[in-house]
Amino acid sequence: MSSTIKLGNDFMKIPRLDKAGKNWVIYKARFLWSIDARRKLEHVDGSAVAPADPVVCVANQVLTSAEVTLDAEWWKEMKTWNQGEAIVKQQIASTISDSEFMKICGKETAYDIWEALEGEFKNKSRMVSVDLHHWLQQERCAERGDVRAHFSKLRLMRKDLAAMGQVPSEDDFYAIIMGSLPAAYDPYISAVNATFSIIRTTLSAEQLMHTPHTV
Repeated sequence: MSSTIKLGNDFMKIPRLDKAGKNWVIYKARFLWSIDARRKLEHVDGSAVAPADPVVCVANQVLTSAEVTLDAEWWKEMKTWNQGEAIVKQQIASTISDSEFMKICGKETAYDIWEALEGEFKNKSRMVSVDLHHWLQQERCAERGDVRAHFSKLRLMRKDLAAMGQVPSEDDFYAIIMGSLPAAYDPYISAVNATFSIIRTTLSAEQLMHTPHTV
């Protein structure tokens, strides 16, 4: 019985890469896992190169039987190599936008394509995360505003930062929540914090957002 595991197309699906790079960190991790599952990671990390032809032919040269055997083996290796290249290239092409595809389609190898993509989206992701950090810190709930909707927005922004590998710490996010609430909530928040202080339990950011939202 064969021990080969066949991996279906659904198993290999990964999310599309966001044009702005918001999901670059998650995309990269899932892409590499997918390629590793196909045992083609060497085409991405540059650890392997195309096999060299061991037989150097000249015009009208008659190959010996040994050279014919070597050449046939090389063609088999090249077929395997080209198949691996095609799999990685297609996995990238199927998960990026048309505009991004046009930027990288002229690259020679899958490794060159991945290097170009990684270089671009590392920078994009970094710039987006800086802006998002700023927006998160500046976010405020208006007086008499919908605090539940406000908390949902803060959670979504934190989730987006996590996807970029830049998730705020628990303490920082707690401070952001506290600073984002209108002044009318000050007495209530003080009472909640005092209660948790008495029972010697630290109030988490999520616990703070799950407390009653009325003042």
